[in-house]
Amino acid sequence: MADDHTNMEQSLEGQAPRISESEQSGTEKLNKQKVDLQSLPTRAYLDQTVVPVLLQSLSVLAKERPENPIEFLAAHLLKNKSQFEDRS
Repeated sequence: MADDHTNMEQSLEGQAPRISESEQSGTEKLNKQKVDLQSLPTRAYLDQTVVPVLLQSLSVLAKERPENPIEFLAAHLLKNKSQFEDRS
């Protein structure tokens, strides 16, 4: 980056359109992913969306063996879903 304040402003102004373009491409990719997920066969859809977090949660469930396994599983899925959302 340039030390001069005006050069910095010009540099930042030049980046503004690129930021919005990247945001648009990110949105387009997200929309494309959604369409692609919808067109997948059932097994592939589940493998890409639910199976990873479900397997992790079931593994923890089997180790801990809580009194209320359904409630434990539901809470664990909700708690850890963010770790797997970017993968789908």
